[in-house]
Amino acid sequence: MGMHQMLGPSFGSSDPDPVDVTRSLRFNSGDSAYLSRTPSSVGNRRTWTWSGWVKRTTIGAGSPRMFGNYYGGGYQGWDIAFSSSDKIDIHYDTGGGNYIFRRVTTQVFRDPSAWYHIVVAVDTTDATANNRVKLYVNGEQISAFDTNNNAAQDTDTNINTAIEHRIGYNYTYSDFYLANIQFIDGEALQPSKFGVLNDDNVWVPAEYSDSYGTNGFYLQFNS
Repeated sequence: MGMHQMLGPSFGSSDPDPVDVTRSLRFNSGDSAYLSRTPSSVGNRRTWTWSGWVKRTTIGAGSPRMFGNYYGGGYQGWDIAFSSSDKIDIHYDTGGGNYIFRRVTTQVFRDPSAWYHIVVAVDTTDATANNRVKLYVNGEQISAFDTNNNAAQDTDTNINTAIEHRIGYNYTYSDFYLANIQFIDGEALQPSKFGVLNDDNVWVPAEYSDSYGTNGFYLQFNS
């Protein structure tokens, strides 16, 4: 893994709380490297948010995994990933393709020069099925999906449990840059908590200043 400078347009004076992100972490699948953490206690399994900036380095191959966990055999676990067809695939698999929840975008993401800001906001307590998992890219909610299987109300995900959580690997290794990764335990948040449109109408990082909850974290890759 190596560092890579994340270059963005300058912020206008009217932008609320912008943050200058100058570092990212590069993942090369050939290195078999990834980040992992096992929470020491159980957090909120029904409500949480993952936010991160992603720049792809390999298109049309593999299944780069931005965040998830894995346990036992049969590929059991949660995933936020790119599919081999370059779509965003979010799912919770209890083993052998038994999906408690799955969404695969219609849109493809094939620009290796672009930074994508991806936010996944989960709240399985929501009475509206389509609102239980929301996906945003560069500040806009994604609503077109090739696969759209909703979780049942009040489903407990295995995120925020005392099993290994991973970035960059979940039975396959990844090729991409990741920057400014944040996980919020206990809240399903809008992307405006993490990004803002600058004076050039470009979506750029903004400072998050609220609580991270029990198992939340912020990865800046500054050292």
